[in-house]
Amino acid sequence: MDEIPIAMEEKKMETEKRDKIAEGVSSSGVYKTPFSFIILLEINLAAIPVILVNLWYYSGLYYLITGIKIFIFTPEANWWFWLLLPLNIYGNIFLFFLTTTLISLLFFKILNKMHPPQEGRFKKGSRDWKYMHRRFWTAYFPIWLARALPFPWADIIVYRLFGVKIGKSVVAYEGYIDPLLIEIGDSTMTSLHICIFSHLLYHDEIYIRKVTVGNQCVIGPHSILSPGTIIEDGAVLGATSFTKPNQLLKGGLIWVGSPATTSFPISDVENDS
Repeated sequence: MDEIPIAMEEKKMETEKRDKIAEGVSSSGVYKTPFSFIILLEINLAAIPVILVNLWYYSGLYYLITGIKIFIFTPEANWWFWLLLPLNIYGNIFLFFLTTTLISLLFFKILNKMHPPQEGRFKKGSRDWKYMHRRFWTAYFPIWLARALPFPWADIIVYRLFGVKIGKSVVAYEGYIDPLLIEIGDSTMTSLHICIFSHLLYHDEIYIRKVTVGNQCVIGPHSILSPGTIIEDGAVLGATSFTKPNQLLKGGLIWVGSPATTSFPISDVENDS
């Protein structure tokens, strides 16, 4: 009878041990600590030019409704002002995206100037940990906005502005790519919900290494590239697979698994079809 409580206690201890490990690991690469201040600052600073640019227009609409001028420079609005409203709202979305990107990029470059990013393994609380944390959240909001816009080239532009080296004819949408120490070759395609991380958090340490993806590669949906990964030209990472830190995927092969340790030639797939 005593064996049952002992077994239950051992199972409970094992569960607590796994939970403790899970608390220290960020499998997504995302910092668990909130950093809303930077995002709120970016939103407020980006909203100022948007509001200033539109004061004359919205004061004109208010004059049409009430006949009262809010400002001296309020225009003598006409009925066709209402026809411009949908275009105005749509244009303001892109204006907000542009100002947010420029403001975030300024902060990002200041952070890089104060403490340039470097590869290595660093303790929690170190300068490298803190500045990687700040860079991550500084670039996060404009990257999110770029992915939300209905243009596949918007995120490519933002990634390049923030330091990602992306080649020609690259498809990078509906996924997340770290803004630093990432290099992607020509004619490479990333699929839905992929993640490419140049940093990895584990307990009280951060591991930062460059990730290199070659030419004409394919990253399957729901896949994760860990720091230090090197993918040679023509390699394919299968869906729902992930790489180990510093893993090399040789070119001309399809790699699958968690981690991606199983491979087979692409020619075999072509022959089977």
